[in-house]
Amino acid sequence: MNKAICIQVASCFLRKFSNVVLASLLLGSIHANATVEDAIYRPAILSELGAKAFLTSADQVGNNLVAVGERGLILLSEDDGTSWRQVSSPVSVTLTEVQFFDDKNGYAIGHGGTVLRTINGGEDWQVQLNGRQLASDLLAQAEKNKDKEAIRQATFLVEDGPDKPFLDMLVLDAQHLIVVGAYGLALESKDAGKTWVSWMDRLENDFGLHLYSIRKQGERILVAGEQGFVTLSMDDGQSFTSIETPYEGSFFTAQLQGDSKIVLAGLRGTTLVSNDNGENWKHIKNPIHASILASFINADGQITMANQAGILLGLKADSLVPVTRKRLPPLTNVVEKSNGSVLALSIHGPVSIDVGDFK
Repeated sequence: MNKAICIQVASCFLRKFSNVVLASLLLGSIHANATVEDAIYRPAILSELGAKAFLTSADQVGNNLVAVGERGLILLSEDDGTSWRQVSSPVSVTLTEVQFFDDKNGYAIGHGGTVLRTINGGEDWQVQLNGRQLASDLLAQAEKNKDKEAIRQATFLVEDGPDKPFLDMLVLDAQHLIVVGAYGLALESKDAGKTWVSWMDRLENDFGLHLYSIRKQGERILVAGEQGFVTLSMDDGQSFTSIETPYEGSFFTAQLQGDSKIVLAGLRGTTLVSNDNGENWKHIKNPIHASILASFINADGQITMANQAGILLGLKADSLVPVTRKRLPPLTNVVEKSNGSVLALSIHGPVSIDVGDFK
């Protein structure tokens, strides 16, 4: 892919940020394939400043919290987010997402086609996939299947280098995960990352649009991405149908509820809701035109979203409304903790939001 396209991609990363200042941080890490290639093999530097760094994702692991971020950072908290300690990471690329299936088994994904695995609650991590291995495996599969288009795409990945980020994933059990990312990357592993099967031919993504969000509810699987790309499977990922929406900008986060509700949110705060699996859509009023990068559904079924302006928004009827009193830095992600409070991830590290901080 040419450099002009790489710059366009950069405007969306470090966990899907779209402003120029944050994009410049990313450009420093992907301006040359050699830099990324070195980082996928180089362990992260241990630092006491990890809890103030650019963090992108977190997950509750039993009574602990695990967070990931720039330069391969992996942090653990054993006191509900009051303090954090860095653990060893085998890579120095930015990690974009972390998810656990249970108290022991979890995965982290990131730049350079990185997939990491832990089997002890986040204390230790091993590389399951990187961009070099990914390109080689895809080319081998394509040649085995004698698929000319797949061979062309895989050959490009081999020649272009390991600079393609993964951006979201589903962890379905201790060994089963699905990852999606830049340039239409979509892969599934059922053996903890030892082998991978491409989903790219299922998604009708001929232009290789970036895939930012993947969600599952029952047998429905939704994938959303740039330029209004949305596709839905009703059969657990065996086949997908492209969905048209009234918005052509990027969707950075999505949620599924019930049997037919879809919620999409993204660039400039645009939020859409469908109650019939994408047949019809309505725009949700949003008083703040900052990009929405993350969302979660709490135990009561309420959807909460986090935006670049440092504001948490609740979806109530046909509107988004601010739901916290606390002033926050620009947010990258948000997760509900086991006690009902919230952990927000930001460009300056994690921020705990107590129940009393909500309006």
